[in-house]
Amino acid sequence: MSKDNPTDPRNEPGTAPGENLELPLKHLNMRQLIALDACTRCGECLTWCPVYDQDAKEAILPRAKVAEFLKIARAQHGLLAGIIKSKKVSPTLRRWLTRISNYRAIGRAEIETFVNNLYECSTCGQCEVVCPAHIETVNLWEELRRIMVEAGYGPLEAQKGLAKSVKSFDNPWQQPRAGRTKWARRAIKDGLLQAMPREIRKTGGKVLLFFGCTAAYDVNVKQVAINSINILEALDIDYGILGSEEKCCASVLLRMGDPEHKRVFKENIDIFNSLGIETLISSCSGCFKTILQDYPKVAPLNFEVLHTVEYLTRLLQKGQLHFKHRVERTVTYHDPCHLGRATGGFDAPRMIMEAIPGLKLVEMPRNREYSRCCGAGGGLKAGYPDIQNRMAQRRIKEAEETGAGQLVSCCPFCFQGLNIGITAMGSQLVMKDISSLVAESLLGYDVFEKAAGAAGGSAQQQASNAPAANAASSPSLEVAPAAVSASQDTGAAPSPADPDDRSGKEAARAARRAARRGTTAPAPASLATPQSDALAAPAKESVQAAPTAPSQPPADDEKERRRAEKRAARRQKAAENPAPEGAGVTIKAPTPAPEPVPEATSAPSNGEKMSVADGDTSDKEAKRAARRAAREKEKAARRAARNDA
Repeated sequence: MSKDNPTDPRNEPGTAPGENLELPLKHLNMRQLIALDACTRCGECLTWCPVYDQDAKEAILPRAKVAEFLKIARAQHGLLAGIIKSKKVSPTLRRWLTRISNYRAIGRAEIETFVNNLYECSTCGQCEVVCPAHIETVNLWEELRRIMVEAGYGPLEAQKGLAKSVKSFDNPWQQPRAGRTKWARRAIKDGLLQAMPREIRKTGGKVLLFFGCTAAYDVNVKQVAINSINILEALDIDYGILGSEEKCCASVLLRMGDPEHKRVFKENIDIFNSLGIETLISSCSGCFKTILQDYPKVAPLNFEVLHTVEYLTRLLQKGQLHFKHRVERTVTYHDPCHLGRATGGFDAPRMIMEAIPGLKLVEMPRNREYSRCCGAGGGLKAGYPDIQNRMAQRRIKEAEETGAGQLVSCCPFCFQGLNIGITAMGSQLVMKDISSLVAESLLGYDVFEKAAGAAGGSAQQQASNAPAANAASSPSLEVAPAAVSASQDTGAAPSPADPDDRSGKEAARAARRAARRGTTAPAPASLATPQSDALAAPAKESVQAAPTAPSQPPADDEKERRRAEKRAARRQKAAENPAPEGAGVTIKAPTPAPEPVPEATSAPSNGEKMSVADGDTSDKEAKRAARRAAREKEKAARRAARNDA
């Protein structure tokens, strides 16, 4: 083609010579081709599109995307384009046809702009619900994205990492395959699960619980996986999980147009069909929708697919599920797009919530098929995080107006997306998955609140001068040993431990070191050594007057042995040089004790004995104050030694 040929795409601005701009339209079926022409540009989608609500650009509306794609397709594959591009047409006729038809080839810059607009969408399906022409927009957008990816124009740069991670690690979060079941091991350690979930390869269960990547890897959404297991165990369901064999459902690849999704679909279908299961359930709406609707397009399934909440509703209707405990709170419910608009799962979650005694559901104005999308799906959160944030805030504001204290959903992606809005707004709403309400009503308590309460009780016991031996023997579910040590030294409340520490071995070593430093109480001032045999007598003497002190744990290495010797030397020095008689001593307890003890005004003299006279209350109080003073001095010495080290 000549340089002056206006139809040569190489002459378009932003197009490098020799680039192939042809789009593969072979994937569009007859229904989708008809749908492209069926759009009347009425603008009903403008009123309802949640993305347009936050970014009012005409180009991102469904009607605009349809019109723009038709322009690109006709410029490349239309009748006029075919004539003008034909080698049989003379240059003179080509120029004449181009002039009278106003034909113009489409360049790369225009296609890239269209791609950016095409991906500025959460594929929520709201436009499909309100479309007067009944165009199946979600399938159309996904097919157009696939066309653009095969032509080399998509997905967006920010979304490519997700697709690459799914292909490399079998999850979109760039986490190792071996970490897929780490949450369960940690949950057992923290008291959130009683035992490891059953593996279906070993048990041959009839119900497969498919967690999905978000519930398995995101520590902020672990309640979905943990509560799902606790529910099935409480109901004694013959279930099983794939464990480390579980892979991503590849919904991410499908939504972003990556053709590799078919390969992952087929691999998962082969695994599922080989298990001999009757039902597959998932607590992730995205995984559920993908396996239910998209997998059968690749290969048939020999089992039933249900969302976990639908499975529980079936048990409720059969009389196999009974909620025994009241859950006194007011909640509002967010319909996930993949469970609601995509599959029609509106009633099951509401039936479950209505059956839970004490629970009050207050609906938002936009609910069921008209529910506002939170923006977490379709790759929007990765490609346009600011828009997703604003969409989530808009939904949170609507939830707050109901007066509910908790926002409930049944999708880990929605859990993530809505929490972004809660954090951005500083909202007092608490995000909950519906599985947490079910588990609480079945068990009589929230396992996470119980674990946190146990941790708080242990911390309060330490702060209130409870016997150290008892505190050491009572495991704390959510408080790290290091935090307990800090609270003993400073009197501050211990901070919650991170239950999802990525280095379990390192955390265990740190816990042992902290326990050796922090849980050993100082000996009474009259004692020269911290050995347990020397501590036994004072402990018996002051059963009703002061906390008993545990024995010094043996040092595991030379460094710890030297530290123990230094501490013993400091205690020996303190015992030989007690506070002078008459010196004023004020003891400040870390937290108020249940039964306040009168504060002593002076420490005992060097000649006084460290025993309690029967019936002499004032003498008892003086000895208590003396021992507290000695402990405070020892704590200060330990802190100074650590600072010097």
